[in-house]
Amino acid sequence: SSLLNGSCPDGWNLDWQWRFQADALYLKRDRDWRDIPVISGPESFRPSNLDFDYKAGTRLSLGIMHEDFEMDFVFSTLNDWTASQSGVLSNAVNFDGPVAFGGAHPDAMTNVDPGLPPNPNFITSSTYFGPINTAAVTGAEANELEFLRPGARFSQTFNSNYQDFEVNYKRRAQPGRFARFGFGYRNVQFGESGLTALSGTFDTVDSATGLEPEANNGLSNGSLVSGGLTAPTPALLAVGFNENSTVVPAIPPDELLFTTSLRATNQLNGVHLTSDFLFFESEYFELGGFGKAGVFHNFASGSITERYTDTLNDPNSSYTRTLSSKKEVASFLGQAGLTGRFFLRENIRLFGSYEAIYLSGLALAPDQMRGIST
Repeated sequence: SSLLNGSCPDGWNLDWQWRFQADALYLKRDRDWRDIPVISGPESFRPSNLDFDYKAGTRLSLGIMHEDFEMDFVFSTLNDWTASQSGVLSNAVNFDGPVAFGGAHPDAMTNVDPGLPPNPNFITSSTYFGPINTAAVTGAEANELEFLRPGARFSQTFNSNYQDFEVNYKRRAQPGRFARFGFGYRNVQFGESGLTALSGTFDTVDSATGLEPEANNGLSNGSLVSGGLTAPTPALLAVGFNENSTVVPAIPPDELLFTTSLRATNQLNGVHLTSDFLFFESEYFELGGFGKAGVFHNFASGSITERYTDTLNDPNSSYTRTLSSKKEVASFLGQAGLTGRFFLRENIRLFGSYEAIYLSGLALAPDQMRGIST
């Protein structure tokens, strides 16, 4: 058909145009973590107890149209999602695990946790702070129960961040065109970080008698190192953790602080397919939808940093463990939404949408703890 002022007789526009759109985003994220408990027992808690709220963000898009095709550039960013929990534990936190605790003398069990029946929380090889469990059941430490007294404090915080850039090439929107398809390049960066802390007063009892141990009343430097921890430098500073109740003059028991810092990053790059649909159009309003989907190359990394410190008597007794890994994997991203557009003036539109983004194949911060064994 012939062109008339850049338009076809059927109303299609084929001349050069550009479009700019600014959106205010308000999104909530789900957490599908395959995590492990921080401690086990009656007051067990884990990262999946957390719940993220809605966070605001922005999305800017620029479209350049010529003849019957369109190229658009889209950049999206969201404020960090943050969730946290904290509290005080009514029960003790035993380092030896339920098997060793259950085989101890009844008086020892009562001295660890005065409840009836004694029912402490536990650090095990399947919870956070696993090296402490290994140290507590190693060698000379096996004849006593090591624990944090009732009243230990905990806190946990996680942050997630999301950033997205894409370039798409697709058919141009035209009157009566109810479906448009295209393809594009997309880069997504998704990361998480978290910090878990547990602190309290250190104590020990002899597992066979329930009395204060005479030859050993703590976790020695050798046991902690055997548990997988790195001693401070110089090694002369490393004295382990002590309950100290039999020392004259009396020295208060060590106050211990355990922390685990988790981090995961994902950088996705790849090509996706796009689709835009027009369900209803009038002179003043349009109702439509869109979908995007693709498989992406994901350069993922994760890290764990643990620290175990006596904060009262000997801050130099600070033991650490650091683990990290990187991996290249395939990740999937799908996005779909329902859109509405109001025509305020000839060149001004008001746009709104309800949409969801689905990501799989990501490294998530809490999941990193499942990837290690002690």
